[in-house]
Amino acid sequence: MDIDTAAPMALVISLFFPFYLSVVTVSAIAVMTMVNYRMRSKALESPYCKALLGALIVPFFVSAVYNNYMGMLYSMLVLAAVICAFYLRSVMTGSLFNRMMDAACVASIFCAGLAFLQKAALFSTAPDYRPTSVFSNANYYGMMIEFLVLIALYRLFTNSKERVFYSVVIAVNLLGLYFCASMSSCMGLLCAVLVMFYLKKYYKWMGLFLALAVFAAASSLLFPILFPRVEAIDTTFGQRLSIWAAAIQGIQSHPIFGMGPTSYQMIYRVFDGYQTYHCHNLLLDTLLNYGIIGTGAMGLYIFVQCKILWLRFRNHICNEMNILLTAAFAAVIAHGVTDVTVYWIQTGMLFLILFSSTGICADYVESKLRLPKLLHIPSYPAKTHTHSVY
Repeated sequence: MDIDTAAPMALVISLFFPFYLSVVTVSAIAVMTMVNYRMRSKALESPYCKALLGALIVPFFVSAVYNNYMGMLYSMLVLAAVICAFYLRSVMTGSLFNRMMDAACVASIFCAGLAFLQKAALFSTAPDYRPTSVFSNANYYGMMIEFLVLIALYRLFTNSKERVFYSVVIAVNLLGLYFCASMSSCMGLLCAVLVMFYLKKYYKWMGLFLALAVFAAASSLLFPILFPRVEAIDTTFGQRLSIWAAAIQGIQSHPIFGMGPTSYQMIYRVFDGYQTYHCHNLLLDTLLNYGIIGTGAMGLYIFVQCKILWLRFRNHICNEMNILLTAAFAAVIAHGVTDVTVYWIQTGMLFLILFSSTGICADYVESKLRLPKLLHIPSYPAKTHTHSVY
């Protein structure tokens, strides 16, 4: 197994251990990429990636200005994760991607087993306990489950010989989602699966899944004991309103560059917001942390990647992987309305691994995205009529 296979496999497995191992693995791959000329030049050849990296360096210095030391660490980790994603994109192949997806499915069963043991061990003394498995809290675990269910569905469609295994993976992870009781994850998964079925043109399955979701929601309202956290919606929504109000004031006070990652922990006391770690809204958190400039740079890069994805759909390049990535993006957007759990090394890196599938057969698509020369002087034959140059 060469380094371009071993490193991606080690990375995906590390995401299912405590986050310290994920941080070490991501950082090691990022350093390896930047110090090796072959790896660096290949990883940084895709459109606009150098511009994004340049924009992501700025938050480190912004954090330093405000003595936001945790933000400085987060800035370096985000930079390492993005470099790691560019490396993965440059070496990705169809067989490697599917091996990584299978490894994630296998690892998810062990994570779910640990979550079940945690729930069973504490059920008698704390029946409302939400297991976290190997992740930092239940909401991070819920975000991972969203991606894992989508991955298992993708492999179910592309490797039907193992449909029993992938069906078990889906069932086990859905049970894990029930135990961790992340409402934002439930909404994100609902939207993502509907998007996947729609793009697959499985309209009957789409209708059946939506009907089951409505039935589950109605049952939870009629019988709260089935999903106790439903009764906490009023409280959690009130907390989010307080968080969002403080975040908006924080954005208004530092609109251009923000205050660096984890800024909410620096401003919630100033603006009398609810005490927590982040803004519980992906857009507000990005604006507060990175300001209009940083958010605009990220938005531009996301726009370019959406165009790449559209071109891949249009040219029928890896459509199954494109559907998986689109569904995962839908999960991030839906979940991001009420939480920011994708902004974490394990959840964020798993999403970036899904994004790396756009590196397969990328040359043809990316050739259509090169910026034209800003100044092009046409040459004219000496004794004949001129030509139009396009």
